[in-house]
Amino acid sequence: MIEPSAGDRLLDAWLNLTSVLWNTRIVSSMTYNEAHVLGILHRCPADTSMTATDLICRTHLLKSQMNKLLTSLEAKGYILRCRSSQDRRMIDIAITPAGRAAYLEEHKGVEAILNQLIAVIGEEKAASVTDGINEVSQALESILAGR
Repeated sequence: MIEPSAGDRLLDAWLNLTSVLWNTRIVSSMTYNEAHVLGILHRCPADTSMTATDLICRTHLLKSQMNKLLTSLEAKGYILRCRSSQDRRMIDIAITPAGRAAYLEEHKGVEAILNQLIAVIGEEKAASVTDGINEVSQALESILAGR
């Protein structure tokens, strides 16, 4: 048997992780992308504005996907879109109290899963894996940006 390369092992691990996450419904009252965007907006500092372009850069969704997603979130009362006071051409997106409450309710379930995961692998390993995933993501973004 041929020993797989480091790249093949990394790809296998990446596919295993993404398959588990995509094939397991970890949020119930909203889509994964809705929860992702609300999470970004929830963690955004109060003095920082966020635009659709910013969210596209963070989520890597297509512009058409983001527009549909934002329309859905706005219809549910989870976000507000307001013209920027600094640049009237821009639309700022803010999470509403209802959006924050909905996100936090969903996040409870995700947090319970993460706590179970940390209990199984340990805090040190969880921190190491987190650092590794972030390092790989940043390196991959840099490589793909140069293509």
